[in-house]
Amino acid sequence: MRDAKNVPPGRIRPFSPYDPDARAGSKRGSGWTGYVVQLTETCEPDAPNLITHVATTDASVSDMKMTGVIRSDLRARGRLPAVHLVDANYVDAQCLADAERDGFRLVGPIQKNKAVQSSGRFATEAFAVDWEARRVTCPNGQVAGNWRSRLSSHGVPVVQVRFPVSVCRPCPDAQACAPSKAGRGRGIMLREKEAHDAIQKNRTDQRDPEWQSVYQHRQGIEGTISQGVRAFGLRRSRYRGQPKTSLQHLFTATAMNLTRLDAWIIGTPRAGTRISRFERLCPAA
Repeated sequence: MRDAKNVPPGRIRPFSPYDPDARAGSKRGSGWTGYVVQLTETCEPDAPNLITHVATTDASVSDMKMTGVIRSDLRARGRLPAVHLVDANYVDAQCLADAERDGFRLVGPIQKNKAVQSSGRFATEAFAVDWEARRVTCPNGQVAGNWRSRLSSHGVPVVQVRFPVSVCRPCPDAQACAPSKAGRGRGIMLREKEAHDAIQKNRTDQRDPEWQSVYQHRQGIEGTISQGVRAFGLRRSRYRGQPKTSLQHLFTATAMNLTRLDAWIIGTPRAGTRISRFERLCPAA
């Protein structure tokens, strides 16, 4: 039998006898042992799309942890864009708040609230928050003043608010509001004000057609990753150890930039999005 208490976390546990820096990673049902590369590129319509930043980490590092690191590196090199387009894995409330504080626009869909009461009339967003009075009002007009600041299980500063039992127990909507906590007061967990306001603003902006139009430009990075994998062997490390793998990724990005500059100079048109044979049979769809 194996004692799980004696097994170190995956982020520090070696997974390969040949490469002590490699770690296990998984995304969208696929798993691998090795590294992750993060690419940032320009997306101006009247200029070639060039890779401006490359970050290599072991596979255990989440995308979310790299948002601030990439932004700091771009700023240090004078390449910080006015608008940075990212996918949902790079966006959370604190990232949005930090970007707004620094005068930097981070555009990306916020991940859905995975809490039990994540939708409907009694979703967390339906509760009115009075930050100065430190009170929360539910959709039925009941007020909670039990306000406590603490750290979440992930070490993130949050505010825990709980409604009194005397208010929630006789409420006719108790089952719809908190079905798993019948007989107890409803609890609400909020991010701190700056992060809370940023996440609410982002969810509102996502419904704006202008925001959606801007965000469509992010699709180009998927083509860049595909080009790197198919034409430049980006997914296969030729070396052992993170320093050498990182150097390989820098050389690969340089080769991709030179190829793109050459295509731009000689006037080679950009390839369009490929349409599968099945999609061609359904043009209306």
